Amino acid sequence: MMEVRRMNDGGMKWSMTRVLSVFLIVGIFGCSSREGEKKQATNDGPVISFGEPEYVGSEKCKDCHWREHDSWKHTLHSKFVQTANEDTVIGDFERKNKLRVNVSRRAPRMAGKKIAATMFRKDGKYYVNTIGPDWKAHDYEISEVIGINRRQNYITKFPNGELHVLPVEWIVDRRAWVDYFGLKDYYPGQGRYWSDAGRIWQIKCGSCHVTGMRVNYDKESGSFDTKWADLGIGCEACHGPGSNHIKAAKEYFEQEKETIVNPAKLPWRQRAMVCGQCHNWGMSTVEVSPSKEGFPKRYAFAQGYLPGKSLYLYYIENPEEERKHHQQYNEWQEGEHSAAGIMCTTCHGVHEEGAHKSPHKSQTRAAGDVLCTKCHTTTKKKGAHRIHTFGSCVGCHMPRTIGHEHSHTFKFISPEVSLRAGGVHKAPNSCSSCHYHKDTPLINLVEFLDAVKKEDMPKPFSAHGK
Repeated sequence: MMEVRRMNDGGMKWSMTRVLSVFLIVGIFGCSSREGEKKQATNDGPVISFGEPEYVGSEKCKDCHWREHDSWKHTLHSKFVQTANEDTVIGDFERKNKLRVNVSRRAPRMAGKKIAATMFRKDGKYYVNTIGPDWKAHDYEISEVIGINRRQNYITKFPNGELHVLPVEWIVDRRAWVDYFGLKDYYPGQGRYWSDAGRIWQIKCGSCHVTGMRVNYDKESGSFDTKWADLGIGCEACHGPGSNHIKAAKEYFEQEKETIVNPAKLPWRQRAMVCGQCHNWGMSTVEVSPSKEGFPKRYAFAQGYLPGKSLYLYYIENPEEERKHHQQYNEWQEGEHSAAGIMCTTCHGVHEEGAHKSPHKSQTRAAGDVLCTKCHTTTKKKGAHRIHTFGSCVGCHMPRTIGHEHSHTFKFISPEVSLRAGGVHKAPNSCSSCHYHKDTPLINLVEFLDAVKKEDMPKPFSAHGK
């Protein structure tokens, strides 16, 4: 329970200097500001009590913090999940609207099928026709979309309130549909099929896709009642629920700042945890309850975590698992930047347009090598640090290891790592973004780098994974 003391108006004592100051301010500005009207709490005033804070939605923040709200609206965080309509759906639902895969023999009732899904639009709504949990094809209406930049996924709502991500994904740069959640290899009831209980979005993904999600599951009826404050990553995802902050602000208490979290003022490790609650891979310390057969045992996100608290009380990291997307926090902890106190916000601005001046780019504070050489001031002068004169810090130290996502260990990843893993397709390396063709075997790259390191390659070039 949070307490804020309110001043007893009858006991207010004003000095002549303060009275004159107030009249002077009113005379200059014509009216008093909100800041000027705030009442200062004293130790002898009545106590104003606040209950547990609740989520109110980012629109409520705009009334006072309109600059911050406007800058956030231009970021991908605000657009991460949106209601499906003609402005947000970017996949081709008219011409190139069929996904064809060769269904695995492991799904005998589906084996031999070529068309796994058909996407179409009807009466202003968007649908995916595909095989459902009963082994029959149905038209599934899209309720929300996930992503708008490089790829887009689609959410549908079952009659009992379950939300599921449909098994198709639109790849923007290829303008193509791809298999998502394994239509080729999985089948209904197998456990990993898109419509299975183990894939329920509210348990597997929801809290990192929307803000302030509340899920009520009725075990008797098997129905879900799901609500949230914001689609996408809203203000309260990073600042915590804001109901008490709004109440305090309306009462003009100076203590209103104590009712909200400002990540910029948190100790640096806790500040990074605010990002780590979602840019992470692992599972919740909280078990799913109530549950039923087929449900995941634990939530896949930090259930119950609030900014300012220790993430480790709510989340069990699993960085040893096969590399997957959104593992930036896991990787950051592996590198030397975390030990030196270099945080996410050192490089990324969540309230900025970003160096690329585009909402479809990462919110980095500077473009290219400029961001790195602001701290690594001597490296740029050493040509021997690069094998190629056209090389870049990001190209070698942040290669794309999961789709379009850059590694955040900031370590050079040697081709030897790929060689040991069984190929570039299993473990990309710092060279494979360019040297991906058959004319440059991995063993040749490994031998070349060994020769270079023996001559003049500096220590930062040491291979990741050794």
